[in-house]
Amino acid sequence: MKIKKISFLGWKNCIELTNGDFRLVVTTQIGPRIVGAFLGKSQNLLYVEPEFQGTANQPEWVNFGGHRLWHAPEDKIRSYCPDNTPVIFERIPDEDGVMFIAETEPATGIQKSLNIFAEGENSFRVEHVLCNNGLWSIDTAAWGITQLAPGGVAVLPLNREEDGLTANKTIAFWPYSNPGDKRFVYGSKLIMVKQTADSTPTKIGTNSHDGWCAYVNNGIVFVKIYGYAEDEEYPDLGCSCEVYTCDKFLELETLGKMEYLEPGDETTHTEYWSAAKAFIDKPLETEEDAIEALGLNHDDCCDDDCGCDDDDCDCGHDHHHHHHHHDDCCDDDCGCDCDEEEPAPAPKKRKAPKAAARKTAAKKKTASKE
Repeated sequence: MKIKKISFLGWKNCIELTNGDFRLVVTTQIGPRIVGAFLGKSQNLLYVEPEFQGTANQPEWVNFGGHRLWHAPEDKIRSYCPDNTPVIFERIPDEDGVMFIAETEPATGIQKSLNIFAEGENSFRVEHVLCNNGLWSIDTAAWGITQLAPGGVAVLPLNREEDGLTANKTIAFWPYSNPGDKRFVYGSKLIMVKQTADSTPTKIGTNSHDGWCAYVNNGIVFVKIYGYAEDEEYPDLGCSCEVYTCDKFLELETLGKMEYLEPGDETTHTEYWSAAKAFIDKPLETEEDAIEALGLNHDDCCDDDCGCDDDDCDCGHDHHHHHHHHDDCCDDDCGCDCDEEEPAPAPKKRKAPKAAARKTAAKKKTASKE
C-alpha cells in the first residue's frame, strides 16, 4: 500500500492510500472520515458536502459527507456528537495498515478510530473501532456509513435459506419512508434502491445474512463485505445492512452486532472495500440488471467460479472483480471440495488503537494544547 500526504478539497494533511487502482483519501483535520474513493482516474465515488469542504471546528455536528463511524442505535443526542476536530494518524507497526484516532467524545465517553489495511488487489480492509472510555457500561453496535455520489443504485441481498416453515427476511422502514416508493425495487434475491435528484429522504434496512452490499454508479461497482454473526442481536429490528437516500446522495450502511461494553472494552466492525468496473454499463432498472452488473449470474456460463480453477472459462467475465457467494456459483461438481456455503469474513479484533497508540494520541493532544 502506498501512503502519501496530500491536500484534498481544502483539507490539508490528508492521507492518500493506494492499493492497485483503488485509492482512498482520509482527512486528519476532522473525523475519522474517509473523504475520497477513486478507481483509477474515476470521479470521487463518495459524496462530500460542498458547503463544508475544507472546514473544521464547528460547534455542532455537520454533515461533511464521505465515510464515517457512528454507534448504533441512532439517537438525536448521542449519534450526532461533533466529529469536527483533528484525529491522530499513526502507522500500524509491522503491518500494511494505518489508523486514525479521534479524541474521546465528552458526551458519551466513546472513542472512535478507523484502521485501514491493504487487502489483496484493489481492496481495503476498514476496521471500525469503538472504545468505551467512560465510567459506565454501554450497549451499542459499531456502524459504518458510506455516503456515495448521486445517480447510482444500491443493491442489498435478501436471505435465501430454503427452510420454508419460518420467516427469514426482515425488511425495515423508517417513519419517513413509504414501502411503495418507486425508488425501491423488490426482487426475489435482491432489493435495489435508486438515488434520484428530486427525491425526499427515505430509508430501508434488511437482516441480510450474506454479508455484502453494493452501489453501482457511472459504470463502477463499489462493494462492501462484512461479517454477519448468526443468533446475535442487531439494531433497527435486526438490520445488518441499511440504505438511506435523499436528493443529494445515498448512504450504504452496515452494522455490527449489539455488544455490552464495560469501561475499557472495545468493539470492532470490519468492512472489506473493493471497486471494479461493472459487467454492464447501463442504468439498472430490474433485479436482472443488477445481477448482471455485479456478475452474480456467472453460474449461467461457468461451474468453477468459487475460486478453485477458473482459468479455462471463456465467458469473458473477470472472476475476481466482485464478491460471489459460493451457493450462487457452484453445484459441487467442480472438484473444489466445498460442501458448505462459504461464510462471510468474520470481524477481526485488534488491540492496536487501545493501548500504546491511544496513549500516543493522548500525549499529542495534550502537547498541542500547551
